[in-house]
Amino acid sequence: MTRDPLDTLRLPNVPIEPRPAFADALWRRIAGGEQVVPQSATVRYFVADLDSAIAFYRDQLGFEEELRPSPTFAMLYRGDLRLLLSVAGAPHALPDGTLPEPGGWNRISLQVSNLNATVAALRATGVTFRRGITAGVAVDTAVLADPSGNPVELFEPRAGYHERTTTKE
Repeated sequence: MTRDPLDTLRLPNVPIEPRPAFADALWRRIAGGEQVVPQSATVRYFVADLDSAIAFYRDQLGFEEELRPSPTFAMLYRGDLRLLLSVAGAPHALPDGTLPEPGGWNRISLQVSNLNATVAALRATGVTFRRGITAGVAVDTAVLADPSGNPVELFEPRAGYHERTTTKE
């Protein structure tokens, strides 16, 4: 039997097992029974170890794992925030070969109802904090590090806190 010369260029089929709710919603969208509602924010973090990053965001910060189609990418949600986790590699390289690295200072900011209790609970599980609780004008904040060193800011609103209101069309 002759081997197809294009076989070396074909990518392997990777089975994807999304959560049942995700799969059901996708089928409803395909059938025209559900409209896609845009998310309010998407953040991509580069991580050193995808398994530990997923476990951290899921178990420590209440994210839900939505999709994990490969060993180098996952999509998680917490409310309207979509978090994309990627292991840095060749597809992300700049033209000069520079790869993105985890652990910069840009961050996601998550609201909590009791910052002191949240920080204490996370510290008790071994989470590393870059900075303890700091009092601000409208919010109190604390900055922790995920397993790859990416910062996550936790905040609790104070009396002067303001959120922009939205109107539905």
